[in-house]
Order: sequence, then C-alpha cells, then structure tokens
Amino acid sequence: MTLTKHTVIAVSFALATVLSSDAVFAEAEAAPPSDVTEERADTAPPPDEGQLLRVVDLDPATDPAVTIAVQACAGLCNRNRGGSVFTRMDKKDAQWLENLTLQPDAQVNTEQFLEVCRTEFPRYVRYSYKKQQPLLPNILTVSAVLEAIPIAEEMDIQWGDLVFDATAVFADIDTPYLATRYVYEHYVNETTGLAMLNPGYSRDGEKVWNPELTGDMESSLIDFVFSKKLFVMFLVNGCITNTEQGALLNEIVSVNPWPKPIGVYGYANYWLVFGGYLFEAQTLCAESRNMGAIPTEVNNLSFFSTRRAPITDPEEIPQNALESVDYDPTKTDVAFIVGDGDNINFMMGTRARWIRQRAEACNKGDAFCPPLTWSISPHLARLAPDVLKWYYKMSRETGKDYFMLPPSGHLYAYPASLEETTMQGNFVAATEADARLFGTRSTVHWDFYNTWQYAEEVFLPKYATMNGAVNGVFPVNVPYMLPTGTWNPHQFFKVITGRDGGRVVLFRPREWRGVHDNGGPLDKEFYLSPEKMAQELGAYPRGTVTGIYMTSDGGLNLQNSVMELVTMLPEHVRLVSADTA
Repeated sequence: MTLTKHTVIAVSFALATVLSSDAVFAEAEAAPPSDVTEERADTAPPPDEGQLLRVVDLDPATDPAVTIAVQACAGLCNRNRGGSVFTRMDKKDAQWLENLTLQPDAQVNTEQFLEVCRTEFPRYVRYSYKKQQPLLPNILTVSAVLEAIPIAEEMDIQWGDLVFDATAVFADIDTPYLATRYVYEHYVNETTGLAMLNPGYSRDGEKVWNPELTGDMESSLIDFVFSKKLFVMFLVNGCITNTEQGALLNEIVSVNPWPKPIGVYGYANYWLVFGGYLFEAQTLCAESRNMGAIPTEVNNLSFFSTRRAPITDPEEIPQNALESVDYDPTKTDVAFIVGDGDNINFMMGTRARWIRQRAEACNKGDAFCPPLTWSISPHLARLAPDVLKWYYKMSRETGKDYFMLPPSGHLYAYPASLEETTMQGNFVAATEADARLFGTRSTVHWDFYNTWQYAEEVFLPKYATMNGAVNGVFPVNVPYMLPTGTWNPHQFFKVITGRDGGRVVLFRPREWRGVHDNGGPLDKEFYLSPEKMAQELGAYPRGTVTGIYMTSDGGLNLQNSVMELVTMLPEHVRLVSADTA
C-alpha cells in the first residue's frame, strides 16, 4: 500500500471520527491473573494417547453447508475423544500429517464421515444456508452448545432428533443484531470464549458499514468452535459507537464468563480502510477495552488442541543457547525477526515452509545460516502443542534459530489502549508467563498511532522490573506504518527504567515488507531490495544495536530477503538473535 499526504489526513480523520479515542474507558470486569492464560477446561476429557485417528478428505469445492456439518462433527468428535478426527482440506493439512508422522487408522470421504456422525451425534439444528447465511455465526453457537450438528435444508438429508429449529426461531429476529442478542441472552453462560467468523461478507467493498454478502463462510475454524463451545458473532458495525450493534457488542464483552482480557478467535476482517482492517486487533472495539485477537482462521485446531495436554513445562521446548558474543563498538549488531507469528494460520502454512527452507540453507554451512529469530504465537502451547514442539525441534537442527513473542505478547492487541486498572496488569502477567514458558526475553509490540508516548511512559515500564521476564521490546508502526513520533533521528534504542530499578530496552521501529524498491513516498523504506538494505545497515554508526521486523504482506519471503542479504553485508555488520540484541 502506498500512502499519500491526503491518505494520511483521511486516515486520521476516519480514526478520530470512528474511534472516539478520548472516550472514558468503562470499568472492566476483573479477573485474577491465573484466569488470563488458561481457558475453562470443562468441555473436553483428558487426551487419550491411544485414540484411533480418522482422517476425513474434505474437498475445498464441497458444498459449504456440507463442509460446515463435517467440521462441526469433527469438532464434536475431538471434544469427546481427543485427537480422533483430522480433516484434510489442502496441502497445508497434508504437510502436517507428514511433519508429525501421523499415521491414520482410517481415511474416509465426507459422505462416509457424515454417516458415522449421524449415528454418533443424532441431535441436529435445522437452518437454511441460502436464506440465513448472515445468521450462521449465531446458528453455530447454538449448535455447539447443544452438541448438535447444523443441518441445512438445502442438504436434503435426514438426521435424527431436532433440538433447535433456526428457520422458526429466527423467522422474526432475522438480522445479525437480533439473532446475536437472542443467542447471547439464552446461551452465553454455556460458552467458554469468543470467536468472530465472517459468514461471507465482502471484505473490500466501498460501503464498509454495509458490505454485500458475496462469498461463502470461512469454515476452517468451525471444528474448534464446536470442540470448545465458543460464542460466535460477526457484527460488522459492532465496533462503531452510537449504533445498536456497538451497544450490543459492549454488553457482550462486558458481561460474560470468559477470561479477561478476552482473546478473540477467528479474525475481524471488516472495515477495510485504506488497505488495513481498522479493528483487527479488537482492543479499540469496545469501551471496556478488554479484548485482543488470537488470529486463527485455520483448520484442525480441535484435533491439535485435544490430542495431548498443553505444554506447561519450559523443559519440553528448550530454546537454543544464545550466541557467545560480546558487545563490540566497532560492529553493527542487527537482529532479524520473522514477523506475523501471532497469526496461527501463518504458523501452520508459510512459516512452516520457511523454516524447512531455512534448515536446508543451514546444511550448506554457517555462511548461509546467520542467527534468525521467529515471532511465534504463545497460544500454540495449548492450541497445537505438537506443532510448537516441531518448530523448536527444527530450530535445534539449525542451532541458529530462536523464538520470541509476537505482537503484542500474549494477544495481538494495542496494550496501551487496554483498560489501565486491571486489563493492562493481566496482560503483562500473561505475557511474562508466556516468555518464561517459551524461553525468551523479547517481544514484538504494537500500539495505536496516537498512544506511543503513553506506551513508553506508562505501559512499557510495567515490564521493567528487577526480575522481569521481558527485557527487550521490538515495536512496529501501526496502523498503516505511520511513524510513532517519539524517536530522535539517530536513536536506535531507549532504556526504560521501572519503579524498582529494573530495565527494559525499547528498540527503534524498523520494518521490511517487500524487496522490489517499489514503495511510495511515505513507505519506500519498507520495500528495499537486499542490496539497498545491506547499504542501509552498513551506513549505521558503528556500535549500533537494532532490530528489523520482516513481514510478508509486501511480497517479502525468507529466500528473497535475509537469505540474499547475508551475502551482501559489510564485514562490520553482525547478525544476532533478538535476545542477544
């Protein structure tokens, strides 16, 4: 995306109008720190390591109503018998079967699987996919709570016991607002968390407040919804103040049985403004300021999260020993960070492919294997512990790969905008627990464009304690790569001191998004070729210590960026891990 001066002005006006950023925070419901990192675990039996594995081949071209029914049944199977059903929808799913050497005991198609489901789960919810598509989030919530399969009229299939008729119940409450209110009033106390799943609205239309229904529902997280009994909603204007949807969302996130801050599964892919989803981090969405995102538009989380217990012991995922280097004022030390690790879909897809490429490169020798740090979701420890172990295993094969917390630590959120009395403290406690488990002392940090000064003066010092788990913070400019406005031209890091004398290092934001020298006037520095990036690093003053955050939304990948860069760096530029920096 290229920003012009007029674009920046328009963005600032839109943000000021929509967000009412100076609004008083509502008092948030308090939750003890121990509730922050764990979900209610009363919906699933202990994992059975001897459980038989059934793999369901689910063609992406399958009718969407059939896909929903299959994913719902997979989630219920895994809820009742941990790690028993795996759906294979694409190459990514097939690759994980190979990565983890999973041997299925049976392979079935969708028709065969639904026959099994009809016997095992005879309860069903009737609905119409064609007529009630905007209400699918609400229908899924009811179905998950009632342990019933959602069966569309269009499927023309006989099931067992009808326990909820959405075609009748929602006949006169047939808007997302009315249906969401009904489900909230009747079922919220039987759910364990919150998810936002788009039923098929256009993501890039001009009328962001009234998008057209142009596609089918993204089905990849539905299995997890059913395994965890999540409350699903998708209120396009839920983050807009002075609307009925906004009032309802505020009520829902303020009064519920979920841990706080609320980690929102799925993705808030609405209100696409100048190339970015305005509310994707969730934090600015409600007056209570008690939410952050857990980006999880990915398949088979019900399988991975139930086939074994979560990882709680750091010894199970030992980090590589840090490099044996000392600070040298004649050197320039740079930590390259593979970004977007908060997005579990990336961790299950592109990043898994990249770390395999990295292992191949490291086999060629140290010259092709500089230290590299990967941001990685702390939620993998419970959502997909075997996947997390695989990443750490791959890192030990190279000996040069390290892991750190992604933006912004425990959740993809704007932490300085969280409610200050309780939510910020809970967030810091959860992030520090994550850091200790993952064996890192570093985190990537995002904040909103107008809160960076507050973040540096009030929020980030919360990490600066004598025995703090987080010692290094690598910030990223958001949204739209607008500058933070708190740095001197030649300043590469700041040392923040906390109340008890503890310290944390805050690094200057620096991103690398593309490699074709094709950025606009305000963001060209984010799209440098490896040659120009090498020149920039070489021109830094000797003694500089800094970090570069790499993200792929501008066409960057591992091969065309840092793997080419290492052959071009001046001799005095030394690559190090984030923790070493």
